[in-house]
Amino acid sequence: MLRQSSKRRRCVTRVTRKAVAVVATLVVLFSAVGQPADATERPEPVDAKTGIRVNRASATNGLNGIYVSPFDGNVYVASVGGDEITVHDPKSGRILDRIGPERGVGGPDDVFITDDGTMYWTEILTGYVGMLKPGETEAIRQFVGQGVNPITMSTDGRLFVNRLFFGAGLYELDPDLVAPPQLLNGDLSLNSFDFQPGDDQHLYAPSFFTGEILKIDVDSPAPVAAEVVASVGGPSSALKFNSSGEAHAVNIGQGIVLKLDLSGGEHEVVLDVEGTIDNIAFSTDDVLFVAVGIDNEIVRIDPDGKTGSITRQGVGLPGDVAVSPDGTVWVTDLFALRGYTRDKQPTTSFYDRVLAPGAGFAGATAVMADGDDLLITSGFSNSVQLLDPSNGSVSLDVRDLFGVTNAIRHEGAIVAAQLATGAGDASVVTVDGRDVLLDSSMTGFVPLFVPLGLATDGDTLYVGDWATGIVWAVDGGTAQPIAAGLSGPEGMVVDGDRLLVIETGRQQVTGIDLATGEMAPVIVGLDYSDRVPDEFFPWGFLSGVAVHDGWIYVSDDGVNQVYKFKRFD
Repeated sequence: MLRQSSKRRRCVTRVTRKAVAVVATLVVLFSAVGQPADATERPEPVDAKTGIRVNRASATNGLNGIYVSPFDGNVYVASVGGDEITVHDPKSGRILDRIGPERGVGGPDDVFITDDGTMYWTEILTGYVGMLKPGETEAIRQFVGQGVNPITMSTDGRLFVNRLFFGAGLYELDPDLVAPPQLLNGDLSLNSFDFQPGDDQHLYAPSFFTGEILKIDVDSPAPVAAEVVASVGGPSSALKFNSSGEAHAVNIGQGIVLKLDLSGGEHEVVLDVEGTIDNIAFSTDDVLFVAVGIDNEIVRIDPDGKTGSITRQGVGLPGDVAVSPDGTVWVTDLFALRGYTRDKQPTTSFYDRVLAPGAGFAGATAVMADGDDLLITSGFSNSVQLLDPSNGSVSLDVRDLFGVTNAIRHEGAIVAAQLATGAGDASVVTVDGRDVLLDSSMTGFVPLFVPLGLATDGDTLYVGDWATGIVWAVDGGTAQPIAAGLSGPEGMVVDGDRLLVIETGRQQVTGIDLATGEMAPVIVGLDYSDRVPDEFFPWGFLSGVAVHDGWIYVSDDGVNQVYKFKRFD
């Protein structure tokens, strides 16, 4: 379940790889700008293998839907960010298989397995439902609509899905994915749902935003009837039954699993975790498996109540990195923000608990230290927030930018980069007042396409365009290219007399001399090879670089790691 509140609509320009290839040809106009230097006085480049690890890395990239196969007894977990379904041993958690694009699976959000081993999944970003039969190598896919999310089947073999976040509506599908989808109710915003054992007429489902549990008569005339039978007290991401017909549901914000009393009594808390829970599933022998999503943890609860984790917590979607004045290293993890002060376990974590704007942390794809506060950007909630990490309070929460990618404080003002509404219409503006600091009217022959990296030396603002590979210096209402020909520039930071830029296309951190524009590799051997699901941000996640107290900090999403390297003066 890839979460995004309906009140926090994603506003993202679709910058395709084809468009990027076209605009890249224009970079030759700046071929004399910022060419690589022949030598450097520093003992660089250094190899990524020499870096000191800051965090514990996960073997998965965020957990979404989960299902225990009645065919082989293994635990199948869908991962939108990982672009795959991982298959886990139910006792050890060991990954037995990774099923991704090479077998027709792309950006899966939920998964369902039949008794004969046929696997179904939903692709929330592309809008497709897929099916793969045992022994076959070619998947069958059917388009339903962007936002297709939960999937389940009744015991008599009827297949149901629902759209959420990027649409709404409950659909019945042909199990062969041939006949057109049938819309049963276009108003329902449901998440992972289930049929009560022995009852093929009533689908029980959580209404995600309200937390109400609905009993839906799938055989009633369209729009099918839905009756409220319980509530979990907050946004709910899943409901499943055990073999005895006992309903269990998730309150995602509170991070709890409840055994529900559908007769109106009190619910029982079965599991309470620090983070957020994405989904749950029962095995045929009533073992409950819980996907603690952004923590990449699968919790196993036996029928006798014995509870334990079968996977190790860790960072699965590392993005940007920043360091507070006190030395705390902050790492964005999409729906979480981690703070590290010692060892490799976070001492502080903030989770997106699906709160109203202004009420708390709303996810992070970019982070900057702003004094003792943190300036946070989320491309998914389209938000810029100013967060006090000492108590989690939010003093600024802006959600009306157009596809925000990053933010920084420059000359006393908070400025943000945004994609706007079309290719070449991107801009960098002040958040308060929306004064334009950089847009395509200032960049000459090469429009501004995807401004990701932002850095400042206090006087000059530096903006890196991921699509064109140009870094712009903005000062006094004018913009000049200081470097061109970079390959996928993302995070940037000023480091004395140079600008450090992550070049994801070259798997390195590059230094740009601010006086001459000459470029030289600083850190090599990084791994920015993570797959990017279709319809996702084409750059994946913004990879970050920061400097603090004689160290350079770099995120490396190919290995889910943040490293630190000693600076050389």
